[in-house]
Amino acid sequence: MIDALSIASSGLTANQNWIDTISSNVANMQTLGYKRSQVEFHDRVREVVVRDETGANGEILTTGAGIQAAQPMQVFSLGTLRQSGNELDLAIQGDGFFEVALPTGEVAYTRAGRFHLDSNGQLALSSGQVLTSDLRVPPDASKLVIDQAGQVQATLTETGEVITIGQVQLARFASAGSLARLSDGLYRPTAASGEALYAEPGRDGLGSLLQGYVEMSNVNLIDEMSSLVLAQRAYQMNARLLQASDQILETINNLRR
Repeated sequence: MIDALSIASSGLTANQNWIDTISSNVANMQTLGYKRSQVEFHDRVREVVVRDETGANGEILTTGAGIQAAQPMQVFSLGTLRQSGNELDLAIQGDGFFEVALPTGEVAYTRAGRFHLDSNGQLALSSGQVLTSDLRVPPDASKLVIDQAGQVQATLTETGEVITIGQVQLARFASAGSLARLSDGLYRPTAASGEALYAEPGRDGLGSLLQGYVEMSNVNLIDEMSSLVLAQRAYQMNARLLQASDQILETINNLRR
């Protein structure tokens, strides 16, 4: 019965993590560049030594000890691309991340390409992180064109001359699902994700850029609601197992009196 309590407890904890992950996905349905998370479950096992009548010989058996929820992983499927009308907004059609600099000097990665020009003429996110690609827009530029390969051109207001001012690069990871989620749609690499590999958009498996568009979240409400029903039912079943085990233990305890 003690084993049953432990197994039920592990099920409750694991399914609560599943419910929390679904809640986070639904809450971020309208967040730019948000990627849904999913929880994977692993069986917990333990080894038990079964001895014969003499107690001399023992056979090692593996028995179940409940389940455990692994750290949620991000699913980087493409979200809906929505036209924004802002020439500085960029969406990635395919794999890849924008690399931005954090105030701490470290770098982070994002799919939320809603940019603006900061005081230095650099592309920056609304929360202030600057795109690490080496480009600066002249103050007298009237029009900015970013092609699918990431080349940035600007038109000078006074002369009408079109100049190339830089190149946007993208980053990719061997295991993007293992990136650690930060705030504001940012991610940082982990040992499991591997180091960032850089290339121009459209090369080495990276997606191309689409100017004037933003990528919405990839959360599907119907899928999340279906998963929530399953998670709640699993939670209820483990709660009933816990309750039944408690009742049996109470009965055993009363028989000993």
